[in-house]
Amino acid sequence: MALKDDIRLKPGNYAVIFLSEREENPDGYGEMDDRTMAEVAKLPGFLGYENLRVSPMGMFISYWESKADIDRWRTHALHAEAKHAGRAHWYNAYRSVVCSIEETHFFRR
Repeated sequence: MALKDDIRLKPGNYAVIFLSEREENPDGYGEMDDRTMAEVAKLPGFLGYENLRVSPMGMFISYWESKADIDRWRTHALHAEAKHAGRAHWYNAYRSVVCSIEETHFFRR
């Protein structure tokens, strides 16, 4: 994994940190992931994401312009479908944390 160079963050943006425990490639997960990522990329206020998986642990961080943008995704029908399937089939445990960005720095050699 490499840090994404094209994510532009500023104070007042938000990060949603999603930590999870699941099997490496559970049935149906990849398809749902493709669908949700295609849909979220269309939403106003979505700034990008970074993720890391060291099975069984994973961390997915999505970046947003505002809390209202996060709330739109939180209540989106496809996101609700993915959360339901995740609880029923894929995740053994997860934690979601919403954070306001106060400061950000990026460096690439």
